[in-house]
Amino acid sequence: MRVCLKYARAFSNCCTWWSGRNPNTICEEILKEEKTMKQRWLALALTAIMTAGSAWALVGCSLNKSGAPATAPGELKKVKIGYSGGACEAFLFTAYENGFFKEEGLDVELVKTDFETLKESLATNKIQGASGMVMKWIKPFEQGIDVAFTAGIHTGCIQTLVPVNSPISSVADLKGKVIGNNGMGDGPMVFTARALAKAGVDYKKDVQWKAFPATELEGVLERGEVDAITLSDPLAQMIVEKGKARKLVNTADDQPYHDEYCCMSTISGKLLKEDPATAAAITRGMMRGAKWVAEHPDETAKLIVEKKYIPGNPELVAKLLKNYNYVPSVDGGEQAVDNAARETKAIGLLDPLTNIDELKKRVFIRLKGVN
Repeated sequence: MRVCLKYARAFSNCCTWWSGRNPNTICEEILKEEKTMKQRWLALALTAIMTAGSAWALVGCSLNKSGAPATAPGELKKVKIGYSGGACEAFLFTAYENGFFKEEGLDVELVKTDFETLKESLATNKIQGASGMVMKWIKPFEQGIDVAFTAGIHTGCIQTLVPVNSPISSVADLKGKVIGNNGMGDGPMVFTARALAKAGVDYKKDVQWKAFPATELEGVLERGEVDAITLSDPLAQMIVEKGKARKLVNTADDQPYHDEYCCMSTISGKLLKEDPATAAAITRGMMRGAKWVAEHPDETAKLIVEKKYIPGNPELVAKLLKNYNYVPSVDGGEQAVDNAARETKAIGLLDPLTNIDELKKRVFIRLKGVN
């Protein structure tokens, strides 16, 4: 009964509205109302489409290049950075301790490791970044390891030493001598081989190499088991400071090495291909750390010795840091790769068929947002 009354009232109202009206006017109003309803439905449809599009855009932004979910907004990306404990790695420690990596959106875990483990870990993306010495990595690069450099960090940090009272006064005097090093293909060994070649000495035929753990090189030099040693800082400079040896040649002071970047931001190849944004963030964090070292060498030395990242005393480490050129450069890093590759090829450390331009293109990657 109530339903009947409801429809009766509606019919009555309709009749009242209809009565006495011009049919043409009624048609115009009906058409106008129909047009208004279509506009309302169109607006609602567009709103729904835009809302759905925004949702998909957000989903798209949450995916990295490989299509896997990326870090949610505001969440730090977890990465591992390897180090060995050398003074030249100071930029890693300052970037970590001063929060530069966090400001780049990274949650960094520092992992201490040896070079062989680091190579495997970077190649398989178990570790995403590290400091890499150009002359140590140049041969593995030629062999195809899936790792690359992204920027030059600093110059200096390798020394070739002889006993204080040694008659050896030049690199040429090393001909026929025994040189202690930390292993064939080690960065300091490659540096000394380059220096020998410039002095007209064949590193394969004219000298003898003997490998020892880096911490034993001071002892074998002192006992006369070798005529010279080559190694990186801080151990090299610690031996000099003790009065046990003197510098014959090093990369911090002597040309043409003085202006050549020796240590680089080194990134996993897998990360570079699948998540270049994170690779760029790691590189920027490292470069910021390097700039901080340049501006605060004494504070840096105190920090990294007290935190036990490296051995030595703050005064010695500060002296070393002030002698390095901590001015990060993408162009300088690429040039260092070119220099080292061409010289090591010329002396026979690299295969004579290796195309240096192709090698450089593969192992030095310029990243968007890194300059």
